[in-house]
Amino acid sequence: MNDFAGELDGHLAEGTHINGTLKFEGTVQIDGRFEGNVKSRGKLILGATAQVDAEIVAGELEIRGTFRGNVQVKERLMIRTGGIVEAKIVTGSLAIEPGATFRGNCEMPAQGTVGQREKDAETKPPAKSVEVGSGTETRENPR
Repeated sequence: MNDFAGELDGHLAEGTHINGTLKFEGTVQIDGRFEGNVKSRGKLILGATAQVDAEIVAGELEIRGTFRGNVQVKERLMIRTGGIVEAKIVTGSLAIEPGATFRGNCEMPAQGTVGQREKDAETKPPAKSVEVGSGTETRENPR
């Protein structure tokens, strides 16, 4: 089932099981089982039947299924109703709908710095943790 209002550039259907590295441009939806790494500047959609254990680096991510791992999203990560996420997240923007489950932590660096290591990490004030649902959201303290 296509959960994206636009056209998909790729689709891993329910019933498929892939282990490896997925690289793509555009928009891809996973409805099956995926284990491994995802690298893209595009949008990744994990459909309601998706079971994903991965390290993900993407421009955008929308989760309706189950995800475990680490994720780095430059723009926006959306956990939809019914989505289950157990992860360490670094993202520019996080939205969690009612009925979604999030366990883990989330770091939201200054806008435009997701994916960039800061050389002066020792001089930054400690991050502030805020409880969000059943997980933790981390925000940088203002200087």
